Formats: sequence, structure tokens, C-alpha cells
Amino acid sequence: MIAQKVVKTGKTPRNVKRGVNSQMKNEVGLHWLRISIARQYLPKLRAYLEFYFGQSAQDAYGLWSYDSRFYWPNGASINYDCAAERADSVHNGKFTVEIPGQALDGIAQTDLHLFLLSLRQFSPTCTRCDVFFDNYNRSIRPDDMHKIIKGHDYSGFRKGQIKQVYDSGRLVQDEADFGKRGPNGSGQYLRIYDKVLESKGKKNCIRFEVEFTKERAHKVFDKLSQVESVDGFATLLGALVGGSVKFIHRNGDKNISRLKVYDFWNEILELLGSVVIRIPTKQTDMEGKYKYIYRQVAPTLALLRNVFVDDTDFFNWLNDTIGEGELRMSQAQINLAKANKRNLRYDDGKVIGNDGEIISGF
Repeated sequence: MIAQKVVKTGKTPRNVKRGVNSQMKNEVGLHWLRISIARQYLPKLRAYLEFYFGQSAQDAYGLWSYDSRFYWPNGASINYDCAAERADSVHNGKFTVEIPGQALDGIAQTDLHLFLLSLRQFSPTCTRCDVFFDNYNRSIRPDDMHKIIKGHDYSGFRKGQIKQVYDSGRLVQDEADFGKRGPNGSGQYLRIYDKVLESKGKKNCIRFEVEFTKERAHKVFDKLSQVESVDGFATLLGALVGGSVKFIHRNGDKNISRLKVYDFWNEILELLGSVVIRIPTKQTDMEGKYKYIYRQVAPTLALLRNVFVDDTDFFNWLNDTIGEGELRMSQAQINLAKANKRNLRYDDGKVIGNDGEIISGF
């Protein structure tokens, strides 16, 4: 039986100050990466991504009119043309790599900036790069921004809008957007949304997510890929979010620097000075692995235990098999192990996390 984790909605009364002394970790991270690379690097780039994501598969469903792709279960893909002539005429001799947030989450926090640094060897051109800040203090909700957007109490973008979606009277999407996407956009687009709704209660935070495209995306990638430390990487991600917009009380003065900044934005800017790179818990992935072992592997292990001469031989074989499996782990599995290292206990038929949550059990 899997225990259900109770998650608060985070709807703090408006008269309660959500201070910067919160015990919750406010996190930053990379949510999306799209890069174009010269066709000559295709074999090496594929090998490089397989080091992190494991073995790729291949089919003829490339994005953006490419005729082929290599892809991974985590959503990452290499989109390319089989023939060099077509690559030259249709895609200027390049292929495109798409790495969504789910794939980036599988890279350990200590490896992410090194992952970007190593990509530089392929002379890439970045065309999209999304960075995010998860505000567990819930300093402001998207629906609190109606008045701010109506009064244009922000700078950095011309347009702002509120998106709310209801399903049978229940709010399922609450989002504030700033900027414009597409060819007529500025190359910078900000989404602020309630992650507790988007994640169906798994993450109780407000996400600030900046999508960089065009020349801005490459400038962001260029800076991020040359950072030398994890702390520096986190600081730069926070600065990219904090520097994308400014929420100010407009009073007719056109000099933005003289206008009073909203209290919630001052709080967020202070939080951005002490953020950490998100460490993906991968609880869903771990839970799925336990279920697979219990339902599919356990009966086979029970069978094998009965056919060995005694338990000593069986457990010696099992230990050797685990050791062999450890040598054949993919980088994604290694990263998952790192993210959950020494985080679990086993008690009374249940696997329990350090926070007391029951991950899985009989």
C-alpha cells in the first residue's frame, strides 16, 4: 500500500507575512535546452548524451521537418537528416538537440554546469534556454497579480496577462505571463504559475520560469556553460530570473529607478541570493522501480531461491549479480542513485524516506 502524502494548498491569509526566514529551500534550475550543432558532430554528440541518459532509440519522427531522430524515454531527442544533401539544403548542415526539463532533472546537481561546459566542445548554437525559480515561501500567487498587470506595475515587458482554467468549478491552472513568444517576441518570456496545481499537489511552490529564445538564449547558454562552480551556477540562474522583470508602483515618473519596488519582489530578490540548485528527489521514479521489483521480479527471485542448494549459494549469487549490475548502470541510473543516496529505510515491510514518507510497501 502506498501512503498518500498530504500537501497544503499554500493559500496563506493575506495578512500573514511570508518571510525570508522560511525553513524551506527555494530552488533554481534549468528547465529546457534546445541547441543546434554542425552535422559532423552527430556521432560524438549522441555518444555524449548516452553517457548521461543511457541507450537511445531511433525512428523517423524528427521534429522541425528533420527526417530522423535519436530519442530517450526522458523526452530528450537528437533531430537530424539522414542525407548530408538534405541537411545542407533544409537545415543549413545542422541537427537540433531538444532536452526538456524531465531529462535535465536526471542530471545530478553537481554535474549540470559541467554538462553544459562539455557541450561547448561541439560549438553549439543555443536557440532556447529556460531557467526557473521555485518559491516555496509562496511570496505572491498569480491571481494576486491582476491589479499589477492592469496598472502595468512592472518593467522589462510590454504585455502581461492572467491565465486561469477551471474544471467543473475547480481551479486547475493559475498563471501570469509577461512578454510575447514567437518570431515577434523579444526573446524573453516570463511565466509565473502555481506549481501545486500544475503538479497536482506534489510541489507546493510558485514557479517563476523565464524562457529565453533567439540571441538571448545563446547569450544565456554562453554564460551558464562557462560557470566554474555549483554555487556560481545557482547564483547566475537566480540572477537571470531576478533580472528579467521588476515589479514597481508606477506613479507617472518615467524613471524606473526612482519608483518604489513591491515588497514581495524585494523578498524574492533576497531569496534569490541564497537559492540552491534543485536536487530532483525522483520519488515517482523510485516508487515505480519498487513496484516493478515487487510485482515482476520478486516471484522470479523466490523461484531461484528455491532451486539453489541453500540460501548461502543464493545470496552469494544475488550479491555478485548486484555487483555486475552496478558496473552496467547508465548515467541516468547513477544520477538517480546519487539523488536518493542513503535516503531510505526499510521497516515492517515498508520503504520509508528520511522525511517519514512511505515510498512503497507490501
